[in-house]
Amino acid sequence: MLKRLRQGDKEALESVIKLHHAFLIAMATPLVGHELADDVAQETWIKAFSAIKKFEGRSKLRTWLARIAINEAHAIRRKTGREVSFDGWGHDQGSPISTRFNEQGAWDAPPSQWHHDTPEELLTEAELHECIHKHLHKLPDDQQSVVMMRELGGLDYTEIARALNLAEGNIRVLLHRGRQRMHAMLNHFEEVGTC
Repeated sequence: MLKRLRQGDKEALESVIKLHHAFLIAMATPLVGHELADDVAQETWIKAFSAIKKFEGRSKLRTWLARIAINEAHAIRRKTGREVSFDGWGHDQGSPISTRFNEQGAWDAPPSQWHHDTPEELLTEAELHECIHKHLHKLPDDQQSVVMMRELGGLDYTEIARALNLAEGNIRVLLHRGRQRMHAMLNHFEEVGTC
């Protein structure tokens, strides 16, 4: 795919845009707001396609795009003088799955393994995917940004901390809390079978 992108293959370009555009908008939204997130994504594509021949492939393409998007978000914020409020970011709301552990910190009832052997189980997997997407976007903005940057963008803690202007320790807590909320949703889905 990278070779085709470097050659300017139109189908490869369209495929990459379809695959990553929504991700770039989601990454940019907490940094610049909904109104400017699309501008960030557009500028990211322009910069990425003009520099694709320099991309060495040492990181994932999505990670490289995420870094460009973060830089573009900061550039747009500087240009517009816009400040996005980070009030409430990093506020610890407690663990949503703390009741699943005993006093020694071990699972009371460990999660079971998922199997995908039947059409019903495959349908359940599709429903779960939709539920994950829905709940990811319900996370508090700070947790959502960190989870997306880390899990989907592949950025390291230092890069995320720099992008959000938070301490690395805060990033780790936000990631932990976001993962816990997602895990609580998975537990609910596993137990009840619905989102």
